[in-house]
Amino acid sequence: MRRLIPRMLSIACAALCLALAAGCGGQGKASDGASETAGVISVMVPCGQVGPFNEAAKVWAAQHPDVELEWVPENMVTIVKKILDGKETPDVVLTMGDLEMDLLEEAGMLQADTRVKIADNALAITTSKENPAGIKTIQDLAKPAVKTISVPNPEYNSVGKHAIEALKAAGIWDKVKDKVVFPQYAADSKEVAAAGQVQASIGYYPCVTEVHVPGQPPAKPKNLNLVGMVPQDLYPPFGCEAAV
Repeated sequence: MRRLIPRMLSIACAALCLALAAGCGGQGKASDGASETAGVISVMVPCGQVGPFNEAAKVWAAQHPDVELEWVPENMVTIVKKILDGKETPDVVLTMGDLEMDLLEEAGMLQADTRVKIADNALAITTSKENPAGIKTIQDLAKPAVKTISVPNPEYNSVGKHAIEALKAAGIWDKVKDKVVFPQYAADSKEVAAAGQVQASIGYYPCVTEVHVPGQPPAKPKNLNLVGMVPQDLYPPFGCEAAV
């Protein structure tokens, strides 16, 4: 995730400024009579972006002291569901991929021309530390020793959507499709791999390499073995996104 921070800092700040321009904050007056934006901007942030966004929020808040920034970290699937159900109405939403933002856009939840990519994302293959099936590449997922593969539900997760695209492009989908289980949350997929409950999982590269808690240094996920990357020529490029 550290690789994503510089770009995410600048563009997440820009997305927040875009929210101001779109009128998400209340309007105030500067002492010299010039118009100045004031009020509150709310942002929903997926767990996989907590560390970088925490840093971006500090930079942005220093530049806009008259605007209160309220941000809530939440599971990505939960963020989309709450917005679609009308339980949350944030000014800005961040996503881990394109599918989540597509769902919001198709439901008419986004302001026109505010959707931006804030960082590249990628897919990685993980196993437990023991890696009993000896997995090294995506082709190894078709081995008889691999009984179960965890892929986040492709109806709700960009990682699941692009993982299936990759498995098909690799020519092994027909061999592995009966092995695949579809947890609702990407975090659950990672956890069952770490616990050895499945032989392998495909997840977001940032989320399987670092865990962020604001105020603490990045930490590696426990008991999780990063086998390697899913070759990027097997699925379309996608990235973390932001929109008003």
